[in-house]
Amino acid sequence: WNSTSNQPLQQEAAAFSAMLTGLSSTEQATAKLSQTYSDIVVGPQQDGNFPTAHVGLKCNSLTANEKALVLAAIKTYVYDTDDANAATILAKYASELDNTYLAYSGTTGMTSRNDYVRLDGPSLWLEYSCQNGIVLSPTHPHSVWRDKTKDYGGN
Repeated sequence: WNSTSNQPLQQEAAAFSAMLTGLSSTEQATAKLSQTYSDIVVGPQQDGNFPTAHVGLKCNSLTANEKALVLAAIKTYVYDTDDANAATILAKYASELDNTYLAYSGTTGMTSRNDYVRLDGPSLWLEYSCQNGIVLSPTHPHSVWRDKTKDYGGN
């Protein structure tokens, strides 16, 4: 707009890429999904329809530095709320980190079509997916942050 590039989810993409590239090759292989994901799973009209099976790499096996990268990715969403709520929410997700699963498909760059990442915890559900451009050629993101214990919508 007015010769200004707007990329509202750029920090999220960069944080997810840093998180994934910060893993060892063995950890990346464990986290990599065999299926291709062309969009988010628990998006619009999917209120409360979280997958029951956990897939990917359980975060309890990560080093302290790798856990910090996971939390940095989570912060890009949580810090969109006010400071008081963000601190409370982040503390909850941090306390559940060892029981959170990290999974991805596509590349670790989070810039190519069908690049996809998810964080699936006891409360946390985060997804990020790269889509083909429709009007413009570059990819664009679809993303969702939900809390399984306080999800919006549904019945």
